[in-house]
This record gives sequence, structure tokens and C-alpha cells, in this order.
Amino acid sequence: MPLAFYGVNAHFAQRTDAPLGAPEPLRAFLVETIHSARGPLAISSVLGVLINFSAYAMVGDRLFFFVQVLANVVVGLGRMRRLTIWQARRRRGLTDRDVVECDRGFLVWSAMLALLLGITCRHLISYAAAPGPLALAVSLCTGFAISFATGSAGRPFTMAAQIAGLTGPLIYGFLTLPIPLGGVWAALIVGLVCAALLVGRFTRQRIVALYRANEENRRLAETDILTGLMNRYAMAQVFARALERAALRPQERLAVYLVDLDRFKQINDTLGHAAGDAVIVETGARLRAAAGMAEGADIARMGGDEFMLVARLAEGEVEALAQRLIETLRGPFSFEGAAATMTGSVGVAVYSENCRDAAELMKCADRALYEAKRAGRGRFRLFDRELAARIAEDGELEIALEEALEHDQLEVWYQPIHDLRRGHVEGYEALVRWRHPRLGLVMPDRFVPLAEQNGAIHRLGEIVLAKACREAARWPSAYTVAVNLSPRQFLRPCALVAAIKRELDQSGLDPARLYLEITENFLIDDNDDTRSAIRAIREMGARFSLDDFGRGYSSLAYIQKYPFSKIKIDREFVRNIPADPVSSAIVASVCLLARRIGMSVVAEGVETDMQRRALCELGVDLAQGYFFGRPAPAPAGLPVFAEKRASG
Repeated sequence: MPLAFYGVNAHFAQRTDAPLGAPEPLRAFLVETIHSARGPLAISSVLGVLINFSAYAMVGDRLFFFVQVLANVVVGLGRMRRLTIWQARRRRGLTDRDVVECDRGFLVWSAMLALLLGITCRHLISYAAAPGPLALAVSLCTGFAISFATGSAGRPFTMAAQIAGLTGPLIYGFLTLPIPLGGVWAALIVGLVCAALLVGRFTRQRIVALYRANEENRRLAETDILTGLMNRYAMAQVFARALERAALRPQERLAVYLVDLDRFKQINDTLGHAAGDAVIVETGARLRAAAGMAEGADIARMGGDEFMLVARLAEGEVEALAQRLIETLRGPFSFEGAAATMTGSVGVAVYSENCRDAAELMKCADRALYEAKRAGRGRFRLFDRELAARIAEDGELEIALEEALEHDQLEVWYQPIHDLRRGHVEGYEALVRWRHPRLGLVMPDRFVPLAEQNGAIHRLGEIVLAKACREAARWPSAYTVAVNLSPRQFLRPCALVAAIKRELDQSGLDPARLYLEITENFLIDDNDDTRSAIRAIREMGARFSLDDFGRGYSSLAYIQKYPFSKIKIDREFVRNIPADPVSSAIVASVCLLARRIGMSVVAEGVETDMQRRALCELGVDLAQGYFFGRPAPAPAGLPVFAEKRASG
């Protein structure tokens, strides 16, 4: 197999940035393989000079030598300039017209180089009396004909032009000069041309077959099988090229969008994985349609229910596209007659002076996505100066939080939970506060998410549990204490079970007085380890409450699966009672359900006596909120004070 063919094969294996997405990808690829580097062009020019020097040494024609050398230098510079134009257009993104124009330019300069060589051969055979020049001319013609036939086989017009430029002057010389057996030599050269063309045709067929096979392999390697979108690997390459263009086109805004479906696991759990796959496929189609309205947009599935979109946009279009992505995901998804409503969250980062490389842009977009989810999901967040300042502040808080855990700066405050039927305090919910030496009292919504991110939530949770158990053990036995658990704590189920057992043993608190509150977000990570941990805790005697019911999944399947003793209705439903009949109906339905399965219902966020009376009528058992008491440190005798207040 000719060496040039192996060179093309190596190019397929190594060159992953060839402009194969052009309208004429094969033609663009073939241009790229032959003229992709300056080295081979410089070598061919030097080789032409050396050939002319050899000819000069044989025939001694100084004028011809200098003219040919000058012509070779001019042709070499012309080919170099054409290569520079090609590379510049390739960086900005090749069009069909670019490929055609550059291909024609390379064809002309390649044919001129071959023609110069042919003229040299023609000049050599004019000295027919000497056998050396004739042998050199025929050898050069043979060698370069084979080289052109293999090296340019993928581009037949270029190959034909090169061979014609090489052999044309030589054949003409054999037929017109007084050379012995000139006609025979001409016939041999014609036969050589035909053989070279046949070799070139065979080589082209192999190249095209190899190209198609590699294109198919590349497509499979760079395509997400489920959605047909690009995968993570392909997006990395597209993203790198987009960053290169962004540096050259400051008038455009390169925006990165990270899209994540909200509570996608619920679809898999309730409708099955086939339905989940159908949702992913539909999501990909919707995002592709929304992205298609933006010029130069590329979209990929990064894995699971995560998608990434890169787009070059004008000023003012960045947020418009983000909102369009949000809207396109809000429609219902259907699968075999079942319907599901989904939402998506979007994080956006824009290429700027302070955010130039891929890693930084991805980090910023990911943080914006996190903020969008924390703000309530179904929305987008743009990474801006305000968010950057918050991240910097979070970094300082994370360091300070480590010191707070070491130096016991965390306090546990208690909010009463009121029994609406009996009219007295049933227990207290333990709420963590941070007494910062400079910032003062820091609320949990500011530092608990940071602890969940960096893993400090495990130590923080153990501190709160220990203080709450020790404090509650001093209360009268009628009072319970509720401690919130983070879903992250269940990532270490054995450590969590051991910590609860240790604190119950050390404090002497009756396990039946301890309620562990988990939110519906915890149910997203439902697995065997989680269920085993809950079963072990329940066997100790501690009980569980489902917190913020109604804010998330509100799946009855989870209420059936887990041993909850209480359901805490989210404050969003309580806020509109009794004015909103829908909220009242939902609360009444939850109370009816809970009563049937032996659970009690706690209403959060009660602030008025009107809400209290309405909740009593709807069948709510327990309530907490500012109407009954704000969170406060637990002074000595707090349970006694609460009893007096309830009775008064």
C-alpha cells in the first residue's frame, strides 16, 4: 500500500479537529490532509530547487537553472499564502464556498509545481546525446507520477492536473525532439500515466471507504444514542472551538447554558425507566427546537437529565434564550397514556474578560444552575457580578464555618409546636443558629447549603442532634423535640445511625420523644441503604416527620413506603387559609388521609388567630408559627413557661 495512503489513515486517527461539519465534508477533509502543514510545502519547494541543481550539474545550463529556481520559490510562496488563507477561514468556520475556492487555489499551485518539474524533465531530454539526463528525466517523471497518483488520489482533478503538468512537456519533447525511439518513450510515458490514474482511482476508493467508516465511528463516538444530540466528548470539542472564535469576535456574546430537569427521578420511580427515557428524548427534541432559533447554537446531552447548550448571541438575547428554554420544558410530557408535568432549571454563564476558559465558564454556569434550583426550580439564573460577589462571600463563610464548628459557635433555638385540640405545647422544633463574631446571628438558610456542599453538614448535624437531645432530656417527659436531618446525612447511613444511637444513649432521652424531620427532597435519593438506615432508627424507637409536604413531590407512594408519624404541611398552603378554598381543600384532604393511616398533621407558618381557627375546623392536629411563638434559645424552665402560656 502506498505511503501516502497510510498518511491519510494516520490523519483519520489523529486529526479530530478537521472541519468535517462543512457542507462538503469529504472535500474539506481531502484538502486538509494534503495541505494541512507548512512543512511539506517547504520541503517540496526545496526538493524542486535540488532537482534543478542536479539538472544544472548534468547539463550546465546556468540561465535555465536560475529561472527554474526562481519559479520554484514563487510557487512555494504562493502555496504558503494559500495555506494561510485556508487556516484563517478554517478557524472562523468553513463554508461551502470557502472549501471550493481554497480547493481550486491549491489545484492551480499544485499543477504549477508539477509543470515546473515537467519543464525540467523536458529540458533534460533535449540533451539526448547524454544518457544521464534522459535517465534522470524518466526517473523523476516515474517517481513523481506515482507520488501524485497516491498523495492526491482523493482529489481526482488535482491529481490529473499534476500528472498532466508533469508528463505533458516530457511527452511533447519525446515526440518533437530528435531522440532515438522518441515515440516509444512517449508511449511508455502515456502508459505510465494510465497506470498512475488507475492506482489513483483505486486509492481514492480506499480513502473514501475509510473516510465513511471513520465518519460513522466518529458519529457514534460523538452522539448520545438516546437523544441523537452530541455527547459530552463532542461538546468539549465544539466548546473549545467556540472559545477560539469568541476571542476573535468580541462583538458576539458566547453563552453557556446548563439545563437540568427538576425532580426527574420521580418519573423513573412512578412511571418506570422507559417513561424516563421517553422524557429525556422529548426534552432533547424540545431543547433542539428552542436552540434552533438561536444562530450558531450547539446542544449536547451531558448525561442523565443534564443538557448543555453553547450559543453565540447578540446583546440582549442571552436571557431571552434562557427564558425560552424554561418555557419549552413546562409543557406536559406523555408516555403510553400517562402524563407528567416537568420543569427545568437553567444556569447561564457568558464569556467575558474575567471568565475566558472552559473550566471557569462551566463552573460559573454550574453555580448559576445551583442558585436557580435553590430559588425554587423552574427558572433560570445568570451568573453576574452579584452572584460572583456571593460566591466570594460564601468562600469566606465556608472558612468561618469550619472555625464555628471547632469553637462551638452554633446555637440551637427552639420553636414551640402547639396542640390545637388540647390547647397546649406538644413539643419543640430544634433550629440551628450561628453566632458569628463579626456578622452576628446568621440564619440557617445562609450557611446550611454551604455545609451541604462541602460535607460539613455531617458534623453540623451531629452537633445539633447532640445539643437538642441533651436539652430535651431536661424537659418534662410529655414534651417532644424535632430535629431536622439533611438528605446529605443519609449519604453516610451507618454514621448517621451510629450518631443517633450514641446521642440517645448519652443524653438518656426517651427515643419516643425524638422526631427526625426529613424533607421531600430527601426522597429523591431513595435507595436500599437509605431504607435500611430509616428502619434501624425506627427500631431504636425514634420517629419520623415528613417536612414541607406539598412543596416537592407529595408522592403518596413514599408515605406508604416510609414509617412517618407526622406530616408537616408547607407554609405556602397555610398562608392562604381560609381565603383560598383550594388551599383549604388540600389541607382537609391531607388531614383525612393522615387520620385514616394513623398519622398526625402539623401546619407550619401559622401567624394569625384566623388561620388557627380555620386549621382547627379542617382537622389539623398540631401547628407552629409566630402566632404560637418565635424560635428562641432554650432558657431554664422554658417548658414550664410554655405550659403557663398555653393554659393562660
